[in-house]
Amino acid sequence: MSPPPTPNPGASSRRLADGRTDQLVREEPLLLDIAGQPLLTMRTPGRDDDLALGFLLGEGVIGGAGEIADMTFTAGDAAARRADTLTVTLTRPPDAALRGRLQRTHEIRSSCGACGLADPHEILDGTPPLLPGTPRLTTDDLRRFAARLRTHQPLFSATGGCHGAVLLSAAGELLGHGEDVGRHNALDKAIGMAARAGAPLATAVAILSGRAGFDLVVKCLRVRIPVIVSVSAPSALAFDLCQAAGATLCGFARGDRLQVYCDGARLQ
Repeated sequence: MSPPPTPNPGASSRRLADGRTDQLVREEPLLLDIAGQPLLTMRTPGRDDDLALGFLLGEGVIGGAGEIADMTFTAGDAAARRADTLTVTLTRPPDAALRGRLQRTHEIRSSCGACGLADPHEILDGTPPLLPGTPRLTTDDLRRFAARLRTHQPLFSATGGCHGAVLLSAAGELLGHGEDVGRHNALDKAIGMAARAGAPLATAVAILSGRAGFDLVVKCLRVRIPVIVSVSAPSALAFDLCQAAGATLCGFARGDRLQVYCDGARLQ
């Protein structure tokens, strides 16, 4: 008899109406205390340090993992209605502009970061430039990379209810991966994992499990990821941002299908 499957820590068992049990993705609050600025998000517990690091990098609050002096996790108390807390100490306090950005990001959500902005160049203001024409890839490379996403989605296989992201080198080496009930969080975890290992993000490829909205694209561009591939469609603003930045953007990466929207002279 084969052993029972190992429970996924990101899932929780529930009894259904018909008496069977099923695994559902966990969705719990996390309070990020960043240099005294509280930010609340709902996330799937696990790898909260990668989530915080990736978030700070993707929001442009820090420029590298070395700017974080310490992270301290404090478990929450459901009875006291107190969320898990991750306190992040930076090596130097954020300046007024960065603190203002944190204050506007009351929650980690898709509406933050572009309020009142219409010009893609305004949204990208302060974002470091991408390496032009690098890395060189083929559409077959990208199809193969997209197919690997599911191999790093055990939580999705168990629940069918979460998003995933992987970061790969041009040679196909895994740099980072993440799964979470929130698509932003999944990408943050992947970025955080890669950044913690010192991976070269400036030549990386990001594979996203859902659509490529502007918010996910901006996260990639802020950490200089030049190639973004999504399983679903991009938004018009995501297209405009990638075109303005010279990034490669592809969508509908499913099986043999792949739609190239912008290539930045990287595809051959």
